[in-house]
Amino acid sequence: MTEKLAWAEIEPRLRQLRLSADELKERFPDEADFMPRFADLADDILEAANDACYDDASVRITDMLIDLGYVPAEHRQH
Repeated sequence: MTEKLAWAEIEPRLRQLRLSADELKERFPDEADFMPRFADLADDILEAANDACYDDASVRITDMLIDLGYVPAEHRQH
């Protein structure tokens, strides 16, 4: 079993995901093209997150999608 990562290791990955998301949106502005690529990156982070930070990482990922315009703002969880 792979060791799960704590927030200190997950948070920098989330920052990098946000930067990557901007690049992906430029290259693949259509949601059908963007979402599978983004999901692959996001899933890697969530799979690595330990139980204590999984929910926070998930919220941050949803916030990214809201900020990018792919998810309605009413899905914001905070």
